[in-house]
Amino acid sequence: MMIFCPNMIIKSIAASLGSRRVSNDEVIELIKEHSTAYQGNIKRATRIIRQLLKTSGLEERRWCDRHEQPLDHVAMATNQALSECYLMPPYIDLLIYVGVGRGFLEPGNSHMIANALGFNKAQCFDIIDACMSWVRALHLVDSLFKSGAYKNAIIINAEFNMIENGPLFPRNFALKNEEQIYYTFPSYSIGEAATATLLIPKEPENFAFSFSTRPDLADLCTIPMNGYEDFCHPNELIGANGPLQFTSFGIDLHKSGQDESIAVYKAMAKNKKQVDKIFVHASSKKEWDLYGQAIGIADKIHHIYPLTGNLVSASIPAAMVDAIKSDHLKRHERVALWVGSSGMSFNATHFVF
Repeated sequence: MMIFCPNMIIKSIAASLGSRRVSNDEVIELIKEHSTAYQGNIKRATRIIRQLLKTSGLEERRWCDRHEQPLDHVAMATNQALSECYLMPPYIDLLIYVGVGRGFLEPGNSHMIANALGFNKAQCFDIIDACMSWVRALHLVDSLFKSGAYKNAIIINAEFNMIENGPLFPRNFALKNEEQIYYTFPSYSIGEAATATLLIPKEPENFAFSFSTRPDLADLCTIPMNGYEDFCHPNELIGANGPLQFTSFGIDLHKSGQDESIAVYKAMAKNKKQVDKIFVHASSKKEWDLYGQAIGIADKIHHIYPLTGNLVSASIPAAMVDAIKSDHLKRHERVALWVGSSGMSFNATHFVF
């Protein structure tokens, strides 16, 4: 007898981005404003940063304006996702909050979001795996659906990391020397967004996931907490910008991750039909195009990085929403997700939308 194991589909997906469009010129001015203790030629430093931004393909990023709060964007994305189906918050079985942006270490942000938005019967927990968090949640929900534990699930994130005294601003904009650019530059590409993804079990054998990890590269991108030294083998890379601040050796991340990213995509694609659309983590248009060119798929990548910046764990769901709105993604198309994240971890996922 054949046993039917329901596999999931994305029932609906929505995003809400910060309304403020911030140009590269504005970022450069913020760096000049805050780098009052810079030791060296600040004009040379900002020329380097400007060129790196241009080379990466970034034109502007989206930030919250003064009147906006992250919870407002979470509510807008969540309400939009639910409005496209018959489900309301009290009927959601599982709510998973994912990503880096958060207001709480305890309890999980999922509980606070559930309380604020009326998900009063949902089981709640968080997944923290940097920019991979959203895909990790997809993988877990797929497995939970197969076990029969839940009838539906919603994945929510709120990547709003440019808040005052947060992990990026203003300290990472206050450069001290030219060397700091090497492990701080990715801070200047970050954008802000919330996304909501509603999942239900429906189709058999839809999603296929391929993961790999390189924990030996974990020190290349970190936001350490106070006292982190007791939880790792400290070195000069970890927390170079200090506790609770974003430190990222972006050039090394892309260079070290190239072979692994290509390998994990090939592993996923080995037994799959050719895809129609590819959505990548928005860390650099240039680098992901190079990865894609290496295996002949660059023309299928849908980029949002140039106009939104790096949306962290919201990058891929926001890109999918953008593609739907621009009529570049339609139902029943074959989709691939392709992610490289700090950790380092790598993923390629195949499914029919």
